[in-house]
Amino acid sequence: MNPKTLRTALLAAFLLVVATALYAVRNNERVLAEGRIVLAQLAPVDPRSLMQGDYMALRYAIDNEILRSDGQGRYAHLALDAEGRASLVGLDDRLPDDPALVAMKLRSRNGRASIGPNGFFFQEGHAADFRDAQWGEFRVDAHGNALLTHLRGEDLVRLGANRR
Repeated sequence: MNPKTLRTALLAAFLLVVATALYAVRNNERVLAEGRIVLAQLAPVDPRSLMQGDYMALRYAIDNEILRSDGQGRYAHLALDAEGRASLVGLDDRLPDDPALVAMKLRSRNGRASIGPNGFFFQEGHAADFRDAQWGEFRVDAHGNALLTHLRGEDLVRLGANRR
């Protein structure tokens, strides 16, 4: 390969990587700005591994319901109460027809389906701020893309310094 072709190929690869990263950032910014707020109750995790450095290991009560169900699907269909707390209605490969339901894409974690990430990172030295976390706050778009944005306490108040 001559040097000019190699430079052109490297420039094209670089531009492709940058375009892909910008597309992902733009999609996540859209979910944060326009997504519905969904609160998923956290399930207890072994307290010896609950706090590790500057992140908290997470598990969701809905994941336990998914594990007990016989259903299969790409999406968890959730009903929300007046305060945004989610409960599992079912699993399906399609988005729900009922506009009152929220769909969250399922992730595979250690061979098990889950609605969200298994950790929440925060500023070093602020572990005590999140000790009373009972709820994970997600922003969810119409396609089931979800981002974990905050942790909330039993009274549904956001925890930590970033309470906006």
